Amino acid sequence: MKINIEKIINHTLENNQIYLKIEMKSENENTEDFIQYIENFENKKVFVINNNELKNIKINDILYFYSDKKYNYCKTTKQEFKIKSKLYELEKMNPDFLRISKSCIINLQNVKCFDLGETGKIIVKFYNNLEQPVSRRKIHDVMNYLEERGI
Repeated sequence: MKINIEKIINHTLENNQIYLKIEMKSENENTEDFIQYIENFENKKVFVINNNELKNIKINDILYFYSDKKYNYCKTTKQEFKIKSKLYELEKMNPDFLRISKSCIINLQNVKCFDLGETGKIIVKFYNNLEQPVSRRKIHDVMNYLEERGI
């Protein structure tokens, strides 16, 4: 698929507004994937609490979300943040988020490998050498997900 881009400055648009017109000879899977990617572009950040300040972080920096007692947290490549979002809301935010237990959702973009070493257990290993176990209840879901993606 070849993409030609024509950039036009339109002063009548509102701030932070982009108008896209996609022309194609016929619809196919690549164009639908591209449109889906563009539609999800706004959801590439998560808001976290840091020293009583609300700030946003890039999804690419997130390793995983987890809950501990009554609070939810976001573990990034550099630090850990408290978040207000519910885990079930975060799970639906991005197709690269995968729930591996009742209290943990991983970001597949930062997963180094899935260790299937012990029979009946899966350990998720991240690029920064952190690990998270997959719960027994979620092993079937994780295996199905890996098969769907051809991993």
